[in-house]
Amino acid sequence: MGNRICGRIKASGSAEITDESRQAQVSATSTTAASTEHRTPNSDAPLPGIPLAKPVPMTLTMPQSNPSLPPRPEFIPFTVTNLCSSLPWDELDYMTFPERHGWVVHHQDKQCHDLCPPGYCNGGLAQTLYKFDVADGLAPPMLSRADGSSVSGTSKAAFLQAWLFFGTLHEVSRLCGLSIDVEAEFLIDGGRAISTAALNGLAGRWFASLDHTSAGDKAFMQKIFTIYRHLALLLNEELIRDSGSKSGRKMAPVFTYTPEEARVFFLIDVLLRTIGLHLVLHCYSPAFSYVGWNRNVITQNVDWIGRRIEGYETLEDYVNTQLEERGWCPSELQLMGDELVFASFLDRPRIRDHSNCGDTVCSAYQTDEATYKTVHVDETCDCDFVCVFTDDLTQALDEDKIPAILISEDLGLEVVDTVSYPYIALSHVLVGADGLGNPFQNALPKCQLRRLRAYIVGLYNTYYRGTDSTSSPAVAFWMDTLCVPVDEEAKAFRKKAIQLLGKTYHEATAVLVLDRELEIVNAASAPFLEIGLRILCSGWVKRLWTLQEATLASEAHGEEKIYFQMGDGPLLYQKYDRDRPAVHVVPNDTAFSEVAADERTLLYDDGVMLLLGEQLPSVRAMRVMREGWSPFRAIYSATEHRTTSKAEDVPLCVASLLGLDITTIVHAPDGEHRLKAFYLLMRVIPHSVLWVEDAAKLSIVPFRWAPSSVAACPLSAFLGKWDNDICDEEGLHTRPYSSFMLEDIAADDRQDRDASSFPSRFRLVDAGTGAHYGALWHSKDRRAVPLPGPDRTIAIIMRSPERGGKMPNAAFILVTRDSTGIDDGEAEWTGTIIGYRYFDPEAGGPEDTVVYCAPMSESQRWCIT
Repeated sequence: MGNRICGRIKASGSAEITDESRQAQVSATSTTAASTEHRTPNSDAPLPGIPLAKPVPMTLTMPQSNPSLPPRPEFIPFTVTNLCSSLPWDELDYMTFPERHGWVVHHQDKQCHDLCPPGYCNGGLAQTLYKFDVADGLAPPMLSRADGSSVSGTSKAAFLQAWLFFGTLHEVSRLCGLSIDVEAEFLIDGGRAISTAALNGLAGRWFASLDHTSAGDKAFMQKIFTIYRHLALLLNEELIRDSGSKSGRKMAPVFTYTPEEARVFFLIDVLLRTIGLHLVLHCYSPAFSYVGWNRNVITQNVDWIGRRIEGYETLEDYVNTQLEERGWCPSELQLMGDELVFASFLDRPRIRDHSNCGDTVCSAYQTDEATYKTVHVDETCDCDFVCVFTDDLTQALDEDKIPAILISEDLGLEVVDTVSYPYIALSHVLVGADGLGNPFQNALPKCQLRRLRAYIVGLYNTYYRGTDSTSSPAVAFWMDTLCVPVDEEAKAFRKKAIQLLGKTYHEATAVLVLDRELEIVNAASAPFLEIGLRILCSGWVKRLWTLQEATLASEAHGEEKIYFQMGDGPLLYQKYDRDRPAVHVVPNDTAFSEVAADERTLLYDDGVMLLLGEQLPSVRAMRVMREGWSPFRAIYSATEHRTTSKAEDVPLCVASLLGLDITTIVHAPDGEHRLKAFYLLMRVIPHSVLWVEDAAKLSIVPFRWAPSSVAACPLSAFLGKWDNDICDEEGLHTRPYSSFMLEDIAADDRQDRDASSFPSRFRLVDAGTGAHYGALWHSKDRRAVPLPGPDRTIAIIMRSPERGGKMPNAAFILVTRDSTGIDDGEAEWTGTIIGYRYFDPEAGGPEDTVVYCAPMSESQRWCIT
């Protein structure tokens, strides 16, 4: 066979591996270790209960709901064009492959310190910013041809595919004693393409093939670790100085690649991480006692700051364009980072129309109650609706009880209270194929009730009753469509049900998420990365109310209880936690492991994990602030990408998340007064909120300073010092960095300039001393600030120059009340913001208009209305 890439390697003394025996070698899946001893990364203690005779197979993937299920794959599989069919792996010495084929490698791994990035010494300091360029003494080229011919991106990609993918597969398998038919397992389409599917489980197969002397052995691990660092070094992006950049410091890639060529390097990076997972398994071995060497060393070699693999920029641009063309929402693409490449491997048959969506917010799931239509399970179905009687709901609510529903086998509905029955709360998407809302009556079609009953029975039987019985369980369910009265005459009870939403989800036995796009995915055969990406891109995660439902269900009563309905049943959503125990051994001597922070890095999971943590925060994250965080920053992170068809619902939902008493918000007459009630409940407002110019503000006095949407503000508004501005019924009390009272601009000056507003740029000069304070200006697209009448006073307040950011740092105040004494005896002026400017104390020249002022006390207090 002329283009044979790789032969069948059979380890000395090993039996040939069949499909059946390989399956037996693949490790058991991991599971949550909620009650076991934590094994820290630096711990050298052996795993309890694991015999020394043979390495125990195990994987490091997200746990299955059922330990009897096969383990999850580590990575989302994809295909890559086989570019190296003319350069087959020759099955000879691994490290001298370049020499045999006319290539020269110019940089070698220094192997100076385990924590130094490959090829570069930083004294063993972890996470050092590192770029493969001239500044680090690793000037290109990485590779050259022995005959002096030029190296192209095409030739480099093909050569490294042959050496670093096929060659590495053979070499690591040989060292581990694993017989592997690389061609049969990895080549598809007649050898024209490579599939990564067989990389899943390979780390465990390598480990299971070791003899008892190799598992955890320092000398053996060092052999694998040398190959591991070798791959990491050669995958580095080659950069040169961009001579066309103004600073001369910008870096540019040496090579250009087609998307298929760029994907080769991504393929090798997945193999690199597979080797890393194999090394991590050694760290769990009882024989492992490598002092000063732990799992952290392994992950640092693929995750140093600034690392970029060759061709990644090309691949990222390509997949971004590809996903746009496939109809993905711009807000989804903006949300994701390095996960975009894996996202491009996913099939989404039920994607919605996102042509009108923005980079931050998706509008494809907005609803109009006037035209809303509840859907059937099948569009051809026209079965009858089953109603819940309003009187039954109001009776429960009148007794301060949460109404829930029992569904009989014949789909009859009975209202019960949640004190008497355990209940599952449903969280769902209103629009599109989901269509489980009903703004006109508390009713759903029979086909939907049959579907919901099957889901509720399945969840309860699987996780709470421990039986496969299909008989009706003694469990109720809560759903807003059926349990929140919609009858106009029951409006007071509707408000009461809304006030009870927090309690409803927090006290539920479980919360089940319904999203038709997720319901076609089989979770048991999907890696955590895929599940996380699908949740992040679901319609459910884009809606505002589902944020409250998920957060209040998260970690309720000390345990996680939010489930996603998938194609193969309910999936328990488990947030990864650095403090969770790392390893648990169950009675049958099968090892289960919780994915620790180190493994998450190797699995590409850490980015998705952080994004899910922001989009699905816990109650603790929303109510117990991290050091330096304000509640507004937590609100911003959680709501930035979410929408609601009713803007007036935002303060209600957010206040509930924060654990505030929402009574005043519920009974406010309109959206603006709901926001007013929200700000009064918050009381402490980040100082930078005053300087948000572009967000719409409330129109009611004294809250004209208040943004009408927290998510519409820039993130910088909620960073830094935040606890010095107090909101009450009089307005926002603040102490700016500095304040100036402006002198009136003379009438003749107004006439000369024929202007009704302040000049776009002017100097601020002390009317008494002539001291120059700096210049203020704004861009042409900013709103003009009107000049006051002769009897009106204007002041300018400044924010601290240390805050930076893109927001303006000076605000014009129309003074509405002279200084008055407040409780502590300090004077306080009152006014309204009428415009903004940028201020620079070092700017300004003779050509600028002069505006005279009088400086105010450095500690001057203001009440902004």
